[in-house]
Amino acid sequence: MAEPIYLTLTGKNQGLISAGCSTIDSIGNRHQIGHENEIQVISLNSGSFRVQNAAYQPVMFTKLIDKSSPLLSVSLDSNEILEAIFIFYRTSRYGQLEKYYEIKLTGVSLIEISDIFPDSIKDNESIPHQLIQMKYESISRRHLMANTSSYSINSDMVK
Repeated sequence: MAEPIYLTLTGKNQGLISAGCSTIDSIGNRHQIGHENEIQVISLNSGSFRVQNAAYQPVMFTKLIDKSSPLLSVSLDSNEILEAIFIFYRTSRYGQLEKYYEIKLTGVSLIEISDIFPDSIKDNESIPHQLIQMKYESISRRHLMANTSSYSINSDMVK
C-alpha cells in the first residue's frame, strides 16, 4: 500500500519553493491541511551502488502539477542549488499517520523535468504530474521511529 510522502524544497535564490504547494489554489481538492507548504510526492526512487567506490544515482520523484512547477523550471534554467527534505508517513498502530522516515539532500541540482498530461480519453483516471530528477552533494537518511541514520557524500558532486 502506498503511503504519503511530502517534500520541503528550498532554493538558494527563490527561498521556500514548496510554499503553498498543497493548498486549494495549487492542487484543488487534493489539498492537505497541515501540509500546505510541502509538495505532495506520488512516488520516489533513490539508489546507490558500489563498483570500487560508492556511487549515487539521481533521485527521481513524481509530483502533481502544482504551484512549484514553474518555479522548478526556473531552478533548472538557472542551476539553482536546492535543499530537499522528503518526509515519509505510515499508519501507526493507532490508525493515525505518523512520520517515520526522512531523506535529506543538500547541494541539489535539478537535471530533468518531464511534464506528463495524460490522454483524457484513454487514461482518464490519471492526473497531470511531473517527473523530476535531481543530483546532490550529500544524502542523509533517518528512520525516525527506530532511531537509525546514515550520511553519505556524493564524491562525484563535490567541488
